[in-house]
Amino acid sequence: MVMIICAHFKNVLMRDRSCRPQRRWPRLLGPVLWWALWLYALLATGLCEEGKSYPVARLVSGQTREGVLVGWEQGQFVFRGGEGGWSCPMEDLVYWGELFDIQDASCLLLRDGSALAGRLTGLTTEEVRWAHPELGELRLPRAQCAGVVLKNPRDLVLRDRLMGVLLKGGEGVLFLNGDQLAGELKNWTGGETLPISSVLGEQAFPLANLRALRFQKPPEPGVTEAAEVGTRVWVGLQDGSRILMRVDTNLEKKPQGAEAGKTQPSPSGNQVLRAGFAGKIVTIPLNTVCFLQVINKNVVYLSDLEPDRYLFVPFLEYVRPYYRDRNNRGGLLRADRRVYIKGLGVYSASRLTYSLKGQFDRFEAEVAIDDLSQGAGSVVFRVLVDGQSRSVVGPVRGTDSPQPVRVDVCGAERIDLVVEFGERADELDYADWLNARLIRSASSQP
Repeated sequence: MVMIICAHFKNVLMRDRSCRPQRRWPRLLGPVLWWALWLYALLATGLCEEGKSYPVARLVSGQTREGVLVGWEQGQFVFRGGEGGWSCPMEDLVYWGELFDIQDASCLLLRDGSALAGRLTGLTTEEVRWAHPELGELRLPRAQCAGVVLKNPRDLVLRDRLMGVLLKGGEGVLFLNGDQLAGELKNWTGGETLPISSVLGEQAFPLANLRALRFQKPPEPGVTEAAEVGTRVWVGLQDGSRILMRVDTNLEKKPQGAEAGKTQPSPSGNQVLRAGFAGKIVTIPLNTVCFLQVINKNVVYLSDLEPDRYLFVPFLEYVRPYYRDRNNRGGLLRADRRVYIKGLGVYSASRLTYSLKGQFDRFEAEVAIDDLSQGAGSVVFRVLVDGQSRSVVGPVRGTDSPQPVRVDVCGAERIDLVVEFGERADELDYADWLNARLIRSASSQP
């Protein structure tokens, strides 16, 4: 379009009534060209902003808003969307954005479920040294680390299986060929081999032959219990890292050279988030954050509760358990190629019953067939409140995106989450109650 406008003006300026060139046109063409470029850029920017989609935030109130995370100020997240900027107190946010799998070949797995992309730089009896592209060099207590994956399997099922092996504990190494060797991991500060002391004696194995390192599980009570107190936030980064952090507004730094009472907060607040992670204080640039999920007293996840009853009706004979914060084969909850941290993994046909005791206002969730089914599977999701059916979704198929469920449970005593057979009996019916949660009533706030 710019070229057409310029060509038009050139023709007008170059020709007079006798179709002879004028000498003034070169001086006029420059300003006209700049004005045309500016107008085109303005129109293009407006069109892009108008059609742009933003990450979705789900609030405790039940509302949804859209925006990009641009700041953090005095306990509030600051977002910018198509309708301008807006802020949300941390305790009013359920979740924002989307989380994906780690794509790096190596990752560090912690016992609280956190996972960090990056690379191993050192190992002692007390700590694990880990380098992350955005967080820098980290020194984490070894007792809080489950293991290090040196070469992640490409297959997600194998990756989940490896994660389960590391979380079980028991110090040693796992080889690429599938072998395992129990033993004590010695100090390592770099190099191509890793020393280990086992029943075979003290040996050094090439890192190129190792799949993962597994650390000894600490005795109960676990060292991560302190992290369960207070408000915590799951922070997801663009590289797939997921970190469970304790956010404290007292950690916000005052800018250097600022005087008390004389500084004005920036329109977007701080551009970094400082929070506690594994007993350390880390700083995360907000432009690397793609996901937030707040864990506090306002929202109770069913995966953190013990059900009153679990009933499974097999299509044939095999009885399957239900899983908390995992799909029905023990892997991460995944739907529509996204990772979900909280939820329930079940199989058809099943029923989970929870006691409410009149303490909650709403039940909310997103329901889907887990990506484990690879597009197959078909179920019907049903929510019963005090024995009465309040919501029916389905049939939900493996090719469908997660669908929201919202049910009023004000004053209710019991809720049942039911998954029924769909169109093809129980074939690959890996059903997920994603982010299944109860919103507390104002009178029952602790």
